[in-house]
Amino acid sequence: MADDNSQKLKELREDFKKTFSTEEGKRVLKALESQCLFKTSVFDKDSHLMAYQAGRRDVFLSIISIMELEIEELEKIANARGA
Repeated sequence: MADDNSQKLKELREDFKKTFSTEEGKRVLKALESQCLFKTSVFDKDSHLMAYQAGRRDVFLSIISIMELEIEELEKIANARGA
Protein backbone atom coordinates (compact mmCIF):
# COMPACT_ATOMS: atom_id res chain seq x y z
CA MET A 1 0.00 0.00 0.00
CA ALA A 2 2.80 2.43 0.92
CA ASP A 3 4.64 1.63 -2.32
CA ASP A 4 1.45 2.24 -4.30
CA ASN A 5 0.92 5.57 -2.53
CA SER A 6 4.54 6.54 -3.16
CA GLN A 7 4.23 5.70 -6.86
CA LYS A 8 1.03 7.74 -7.17
CA LEU A 9 2.71 10.72 -5.50
CA LYS A 10 5.70 10.44 -7.83
CA GLU A 11 3.41 10.33 -10.86
CA LEU A 12 1.37 13.27 -9.60
CA ARG A 13 4.51 15.31 -8.94
CA GLU A 14 5.79 14.58 -12.44
CA ASP A 15 2.39 15.48 -13.93
CA PHE A 16 2.43 18.82 -12.11
CA LYS A 17 6.01 19.51 -13.18
CA LYS A 18 5.26 18.71 -16.82
CA THR A 19 2.08 20.75 -16.80
CA PHE A 20 3.59 23.85 -15.24
CA SER A 21 6.93 23.71 -17.11
CA THR A 22 5.35 24.60 -20.45
CA GLU A 23 5.02 28.25 -21.44
CA GLU A 24 1.25 27.94 -21.07
CA GLY A 25 1.65 26.26 -17.69
CA LYS A 26 4.00 29.00 -16.48
CA ARG A 27 1.42 31.63 -17.43
CA VAL A 28 -1.33 29.72 -15.63
CA LEU A 29 0.85 29.30 -12.53
CA LYS A 30 1.61 33.04 -12.55
CA ALA A 31 -2.11 33.82 -12.81
CA LEU A 32 -2.87 31.40 -9.96
CA GLU A 33 -0.15 33.03 -7.87
CA SER A 34 -2.04 36.30 -8.11
CA GLN A 35 -5.57 34.91 -7.87
CA CYS A 36 -4.71 32.69 -4.92
CA LEU A 37 -3.18 35.56 -2.93
CA PHE A 38 0.22 33.89 -2.68
CA LYS A 39 2.14 37.11 -2.01
CA THR A 40 -0.69 38.87 -0.21
CA SER A 41 -1.87 38.76 3.37
CA VAL A 42 -5.12 36.90 3.79
CA PHE A 43 -5.93 38.70 7.03
CA ASP A 44 -9.35 40.32 7.19
CA LYS A 45 -11.60 41.48 10.02
CA ASP A 46 -14.31 39.24 8.58
CA SER A 47 -13.33 35.76 9.73
CA HIS A 48 -15.36 34.10 6.96
CA LEU A 49 -13.61 36.11 4.26
CA MET A 50 -10.25 35.41 5.86
CA ALA A 51 -10.96 31.66 5.90
CA TYR A 52 -12.04 31.80 2.25
CA GLN A 53 -8.88 33.68 1.27
CA ALA A 54 -6.71 31.25 3.26
CA GLY A 55 -8.33 28.38 1.37
CA ARG A 56 -7.54 30.02 -1.97
CA ARG A 57 -3.95 30.49 -0.88
CA ASP A 58 -3.70 26.87 0.30
CA VAL A 59 -4.54 25.62 -3.21
CA PHE A 60 -1.56 27.45 -4.67
CA LEU A 61 0.73 26.35 -1.85
CA SER A 62 -0.33 22.75 -2.43
CA ILE A 63 0.59 22.96 -6.11
CA ILE A 64 4.00 24.44 -5.32
CA SER A 65 4.61 21.90 -2.55
CA ILE A 66 3.79 18.95 -4.77
CA MET A 67 6.32 20.13 -7.34
CA GLU A 68 9.10 21.02 -4.90
CA LEU A 69 8.98 18.61 -1.97
CA GLU A 70 10.75 15.29 -1.90
CA ILE A 71 8.56 12.19 -2.07
CA GLU A 72 9.22 11.37 1.60
CA GLU A 73 7.89 14.77 2.68
CA LEU A 74 4.85 14.44 0.41
CA GLU A 75 4.14 11.02 1.92
CA LYS A 76 4.29 12.45 5.45
CA ILE A 77 1.83 15.20 4.49
CA ALA A 78 -0.49 12.77 2.74
CA ASN A 79 -0.43 10.41 5.73
CA ALA A 80 -1.10 13.28 8.15
CA ARG A 81 -4.14 14.31 6.08
CA GLY A 82 -5.38 10.74 5.88
CA ALA A 83 -5.01 10.61 2.08
